Amino acid sequence: MSDYIPPAALPEHVLQRPDVQEALAQRDFGKLFYLTRKWAGISYSKIAASCGIKPERVGRLARGDGAVTTYDKILQICDGMRIPGHFLGLLPRPWEKQPDQVGDPAP
Repeated sequence: MSDYIPPAALPEHVLQRPDVQEALAQRDFGKLFYLTRKWAGISYSKIAASCGIKPERVGRLARGDGAVTTYDKILQICDGMRIPGHFLGLLPRPWEKQPDQVGDPAP
């Protein structure tokens, strides 16, 4: 598990917002990008860089133009924004702390 935190990682207080959770449940990434900028102050350029999406595309999605539909792109967004898998109906992502990773490893 890497300690790297991408520039568009969602803060916990933003992940816990009902409007953000609704966007995640609906896989409405345009709304998620809009809310990320609104509540976390993370620019579309940082979201784009973290998720491997062109900044213009992030802006269009945030304005409601288009949708993210491919599984690979959903995973890129999940990882780039550090969205725990359960918010999107996915298994835990490799960077998430697993219950057996809490605490010191056994000798």
